[in-house]
Amino acid sequence: MPDKKLIKFRFKKSIDTYDTSAVIQKEMAHQLIDKVLEYCGNSFDRVFEFGVGTGFLSKSILDKIEFKEYYANDIIEESEFCIKNIISSAKFLPGDIEKIELNEKFDLILSNAVMQWIFDTQELLLKIRNNLNESGYYAFTTFGEQNYREIRDTTGVSLNYLKTETLKEKCLSGYEIVYFEENIQTLYFDSPLDVLKHIKYSGTNGIKTLNWTVSKLKKFEDFYKKSYSAGSKVTLTYNPIYIVLKAV
Repeated sequence: MPDKKLIKFRFKKSIDTYDTSAVIQKEMAHQLIDKVLEYCGNSFDRVFEFGVGTGFLSKSILDKIEFKEYYANDIIEESEFCIKNIISSAKFLPGDIEKIELNEKFDLILSNAVMQWIFDTQELLLKIRNNLNESGYYAFTTFGEQNYREIRDTTGVSLNYLKTETLKEKCLSGYEIVYFEENIQTLYFDSPLDVLKHIKYSGTNGIKTLNWTVSKLKKFEDFYKKSYSAGSKVTLTYNPIYIVLKAV
């Protein structure tokens, strides 16, 4: 189970490097908005985005979706400044999405690359459902079991990614699944150390603290190169999942 304090600390440290490092998350944000336009429409009275971070998804919302009110949330308070630079009228709700109270009803709720950090997926899906208007939509991205498989196999450390069928089953409670897709994407790096830097700069190293020693780092590098080399490069796997749910 991830440590929310550590997650907050790591994402806060990476706020200046996230935009350039989180290339997959940025692509996911663009694709998610395309799915919203295709399956949900482009005009909503009240929109809520949680886990806004530095605003990848918020920029796409502003560019492609019409709305009257936009609410934003993140566990990192500093995200408010990022978001208000994008959408000046945004109403910012700081805190852990699993704990804060939502007193409004929304036509569209969105999140990009957030659900994998959630302790109780079913409980949060229920909470979101209760804050959707009749026939409202929840559109989100997350990651599947193959995400960061190289790190899991090399260090034994991984988030508890849900199996595809388990995730689908949870999504059926109170919703109709309008769209569901997952894929595999591979990034290539010059060395295992560059993989670790990428993970650090994108803030996604908030699972646990690994106490690296010289010998542990050498062992990590050797195993990684042996197991996950692709020519002169090494690989890192991403397993994005795109989901659009309609309240029923």
